[in-house]
Amino acid sequence: MHEILNSFMNDPWWLISTSMSESLTKELEKEVSPKHILYGKVAVAVARREDNDDVIFWIQKLNKYAVVHLTYSKETSSEFPITRLFTLSELEEHCKSVSKLHKTNGGY
Repeated sequence: MHEILNSFMNDPWWLISTSMSESLTKELEKEVSPKHILYGKVAVAVARREDNDDVIFWIQKLNKYAVVHLTYSKETSSEFPITRLFTLSELEEHCKSVSKLHKTNGGY
């Protein structure tokens, strides 16, 4: 579905399976409150970081990707889970920056 992401997904990012996508998408639905920017929007998890709880979701209605730091708790504010929206080119820049920093820090 989002094969273009393969071109810039490097450690610590990785594309996820359909079952993992379904699980992470359900977790997002549990976490967002009615005040959150993603509330009521269809999200599909497409990738995640191996070293923290950041997950990349495709938000078709917004035509953007969202990098969401899942909390594994039901949230009540618009601020959590922390969410940043990106166009495809912005997401590529963000992921490459994270990968470069990850590599520089020896994978930690």
